[in-house]
Amino acid sequence: MPLFRRVYFIQKDFQSRFILRFVFTITIWAVAAISLFLLMAERKMEELLYSPHITVKTTAELLMPSIFQAHALALVLFTGILLYALHSLWKRLSVPLYSLKKDITRIAMGDLVSGVVLRDDEEFQDLAKDVDNMRSSLRRSFVRLKEQHLELSGAARELEKALLMGKSSVNEIAALQNKVSQMQEELRAFSY
Repeated sequence: MPLFRRVYFIQKDFQSRFILRFVFTITIWAVAAISLFLLMAERKMEELLYSPHITVKTTAELLMPSIFQAHALALVLFTGILLYALHSLWKRLSVPLYSLKKDITRIAMGDLVSGVVLRDDEEFQDLAKDVDNMRSSLRRSFVRLKEQHLELSGAARELEKALLMGKSSVNEIAALQNKVSQMQEELRAFSY
């Protein structure tokens, strides 16, 4: 059975853009580290070339400080770019997440009328549709329960009228039992 990747929260184009930004950031870091190292090594070599006293014993002793400095500067640059990418990602995701949180809280408080909708350009469209489908399903269930409650109340009133008139009717009792079993069946759909 082939496995299909289902997008639950973030659309593929957003994931692709994020991956491209990450690869771009890593590439900038690598290029910056190499460029800085070459620049620092060239300066160190020129300094050594025109120096009357050569106190360097090994190449590592000569170039290691330049390597550390270049990597430290590149790391600072990389951190800045990474922080910018994370900030833009947070800005892109926080608004729809906040909106979904408000909608879920509203549904939990009992508002099953208002739909759950995000703007077209926001992420989490599939999640919003699933939450809205859940809201619609709950609303339909509660409407059915309310209708059955009204029918059950009507059947109970009919039985009460029959008993007050001194007629204990089997039909009213059967109708009441039928309405009770319908409501119980509807309630079984809920796990509580």
